[in-house]
Amino acid sequence: MAGGFSLNEQSASAMGTANAGAAANPENATTVLFNPAGMSQLSGTNISFGAAVLDIDAEAKESSIRTSRNNPSVPVSPASSGGDIADPAVLPNFYLSHEINESIDVGFGIHAPYGLAADYDNDFAGRFFADKTELTAIAFTPSVSLNNGQGLSMGVGLNVLYAEGRLSRYQDISAQVGTAALALEEPYADAEGDDVGMTFRV
Repeated sequence: MAGGFSLNEQSASAMGTANAGAAANPENATTVLFNPAGMSQLSGTNISFGAAVLDIDAEAKESSIRTSRNNPSVPVSPASSGGDIADPAVLPNFYLSHEINESIDVGFGIHAPYGLAADYDNDFAGRFFADKTELTAIAFTPSVSLNNGQGLSMGVGLNVLYAEGRLSRYQDISAQVGTAALALEEPYADAEGDDVGMTFRV
């Protein structure tokens, strides 16, 4: 959460209670995510889905930034405040639980636990630190719950996460070529990557 990319908008019902008691109160299929064992408290087939719209208003304040340590007297120019750095985003979620018999329930969920993006204007004063930053993550949560019929339930859930990210920024070359760099086009560094990971919970 401290990194600013953790998303808690994973369930409409849980958001209504500020996620309080989400694991201890299996009232719908979202228990697939919060507590797979809770599926044993549900009957039949249950579906829960929703979407959260995030309209983020964020803007960096312009500051006095120097081009490099070797040229402390040369300020970054141009130097804007970056504009509105975040566009609106939609975070969908879907959960399904199904009672196979009195002892076994299965479930599946899809949600976005991490993400969002920041994109500064090209003349942003801090463009040597960041231009466009983007993280997209999708989690798939197949789960199963076992109930012994005497009030004891155990749940096991997988969390298969696919994530892709992008980091980009302009490069300050004034340290290499001095004030002549002001007449040169600033190089641009852009890195992208993706990966798949998996965890489980009991």
